[in-house]
Amino acid sequence: MSSQQQSEALLAAARDGVIVVDDARTFVDANPAACRLFGVSAPDLLGRRFDDFLEPGVELEAAWRIFLRSGEQAGELRVIRPDGEVRHVEYSATARFVAGRHLAILRDIAGRKLAEAERVELQRREQLRLRETETLLAVSRALSSTRDPTETMRRVAREIARALGADMVGAYLADPSAESLWPNAGYRVPRHMLDAFRRIPIPIKGHRAIEEAWVHRRAVWTDDMPGDPRVDREILRHFPHQSDLFVPIRIQDEPVGGFFVIWWTARRSITEWEISLVQGISDLAGIFLENAQLYRETAEANRAKDEFLATLSHELRNPLGAIVNAASALDREGIGEDRAARLRQIIHRQTHHLTRLVDDLLDVARATAGKIALNRQPIDLADVAGGCVRSLRESGRAHHRRVTIRVESVIVNADPTRLAQVVTNLLDNAVKFTPAGGLVDVDVLREGQEGVIRVTDRGIGIAPEMLPRVFDLFAQAEQPLERSVGGLGIGLALSRRLVEMHRGTITAASEGHGRGAQFTVRLPVEAMPTPSPAPAVPVPKRARTILVIEDNDDARESLRLLLESLGHRVLAAVDGHQGVAQALEHHPEVLLIDLGLPGLDGYEVARTVRASPGGKSAVLIAVTGYGQAQDRRRSTEAGFDAHLVKPVSQSLLSTLITGI
Repeated sequence: MSSQQQSEALLAAARDGVIVVDDARTFVDANPAACRLFGVSAPDLLGRRFDDFLEPGVELEAAWRIFLRSGEQAGELRVIRPDGEVRHVEYSATARFVAGRHLAILRDIAGRKLAEAERVELQRREQLRLRETETLLAVSRALSSTRDPTETMRRVAREIARALGADMVGAYLADPSAESLWPNAGYRVPRHMLDAFRRIPIPIKGHRAIEEAWVHRRAVWTDDMPGDPRVDREILRHFPHQSDLFVPIRIQDEPVGGFFVIWWTARRSITEWEISLVQGISDLAGIFLENAQLYRETAEANRAKDEFLATLSHELRNPLGAIVNAASALDREGIGEDRAARLRQIIHRQTHHLTRLVDDLLDVARATAGKIALNRQPIDLADVAGGCVRSLRESGRAHHRRVTIRVESVIVNADPTRLAQVVTNLLDNAVKFTPAGGLVDVDVLREGQEGVIRVTDRGIGIAPEMLPRVFDLFAQAEQPLERSVGGLGIGLALSRRLVEMHRGTITAASEGHGRGAQFTVRLPVEAMPTPSPAPAVPVPKRARTILVIEDNDDARESLRLLLESLGHRVLAAVDGHQGVAQALEHHPEVLLIDLGLPGLDGYEVARTVRASPGGKSAVLIAVTGYGQAQDRRRSTEAGFDAHLVKPVSQSLLSTLITGI
């Protein structure tokens, strides 16, 4: 093989492109690698100008003259192939390697360029991550450095302005109706705009850009405020600027406010990274606002609990003091029957008061735990309200107050006992806060598909700041030291829970101090038959033989005396073993059995009596302080006919005894 053949073979095998052009920059020779680089075959390449493969507008003449003068040149250029693909090329050229001919060696460096671009992009992303970390760290420090929401939001606004190079940042919070955004804090607000910034809200409804952000929980921005049709013209008039970004602040994915980032004169485009950064900042702000609210609520709850405990102590000590004093007076000799009767009345009233306090506490605990079961049936709201008013009057709790009632028949599906508890709470509350000589109105009516009970008083009213909290547990308005109105502050909270369990609503309204208050209960009306009249409490037809098994001496003796006063023959036992012995000997018709007996508990007594001759026909009634669901279930399994929780209602006890 000749040396020329060897040279041609080497050029053909070379991976770099080799081209030869003439003085007119026309291809006169090219190896296969060069043809592949330019994307054409050798016959199509030869005769074409090198200029045809360069980007339009490239100034080549000056560079060509320099190349011819210097005799050589190296560098990079971009080759445009006929299919439009761009190839990055590194070249080394020699001028006039033979007369009128110029040689260039071309190397495709697309891979290297891609790697360089990836390296640059990686560095850019690392720098952005570093900036993001530094910014979020600064925001975290701002959020943790103070508990003042306004100062905290101002500091967060400052960090946003620094991160985005903004002219101004405003932090806004939505009003309760979510119709407008009101300024909470600002950073770099121009002095001449301070007044407008503080007093002019930004509408949510009707402002297309803000509505978009509010509904979709995402940032919105524009770099042409005057030309953007989503922009509110009135707001733009007060705050003329070119570009802005609005990012909503969210709490549990619900928008509660947002940050406005403003550039007064710059046409500023916003990148996805910047949106992501500010959204992350606003999410941190939302977490702070939620935690601040939880902190305030916890502090308020602790304050309310402390006040409740103080109130409970006061409310318990008053009746206990009266009972202790009355009992001590009864122990003294020669007090006279009239004075003894009055002292017994004091003990009876204060014991009843203590019972109601304990019942309220237990009910609110059960309601909070969701352990109240409703016994729903068709009832007339008029009957319930009328019965509660009668009870209020007969008890003397409405002393020196006038209570009126206006009713119409409205049938609902409800638990009569629990509904009466709600109405009684409202009546007691109205009487409590109505001065002597005042008026309390009770109205029962139907409005559409709802039965309505309204209790209206002309009393001391409810302060505006207290009105949203009247149904909160332990919430009470500030009271004087003597606490003349009393109460534990749990009645309304319990009432709300009971009404909600009936799928109803309860609301409070007041025009303020000294203007009285109105409480409204609404319950759904359902198509149901008219309730049958409640049966009258049965009157004893004859005396019964009753065995009382109770280890507490006072409880046993008081129950024995009560039953004897009703005309019954009563036996008594102090423990389970004695009770079983008397039951087997005397065969009583009714047994009233305490469950927590020493030796042989009440469940064993019941099982033993049931298994004895004649024991199946006896009426067994558990009279106990244990009232949980498992206690009731165990008493049924042991053979009891009824389970009564102390203190026992006399009418209910009479009903059970005379119903045998």
